[in-house]
Amino acid sequence: MQDTRIAMVQMTCRVADVAGNLATMASFCEQAAGQQVDIICFPELGVCGYNAPETSTPDPQPLDGNAARGVEALARKYQLTVLAGLLERAASGIVYNTHVVCGPDGLMGSYRKTHVPTAESDTFSHGNELPVFDHPKVRFGIQICYDTHFPEVSTLMAEKGAELIFCPHASPPMETAQQKRARWLRYIPARAYDNTIYVAICNPKALSNRCWI
Repeated sequence: MQDTRIAMVQMTCRVADVAGNLATMASFCEQAAGQQVDIICFPELGVCGYNAPETSTPDPQPLDGNAARGVEALARKYQLTVLAGLLERAASGIVYNTHVVCGPDGLMGSYRKTHVPTAESDTFSHGNELPVFDHPKVRFGIQICYDTHFPEVSTLMAEKGAELIFCPHASPPMETAQQKRARWLRYIPARAYDNTIYVAICNPKALSNRCWI
């Protein structure tokens, strides 16, 4: 692993507003590119907005649809590796909560949320793979929200060579920001400590947008 500059984005993700969300992402990508960021990560379902357990909106798209192509365009334009969440409809018709990984040369791969809680089970299905991705500076994995509650996931990714795990969330506002931070600090650092890796986390923001680099 080399020195790697990452950006974790906390942004308002509006349901079914793919064009608007991509425009917001573009402003963050521009900012990140100006600060020599290598990898930028957006929240869970950030491209289409999180609306589980609603099944009619947002509309799932294949990985060659406008949502994923929009992320690819950002990665190409700003010469970044961009991680962004969208609702994917596979060729089989099955719908997944997916985070795509796009680089300057296009789509590098994707991760489908493997641990789907009961509140989301009517909206999308469980993925069944734990891929790791190679960046010139770092090998990394992705865990989406509830995935992070299971220590074995981080261990399996570390065994595959992951040096960094991105943890995009769309945690609902059932607690204050201070309570959420305290809860995350009880177990997220353990994933890093137990596996000698780095962990980075982000969540949507209802009122304002921020980026940590």
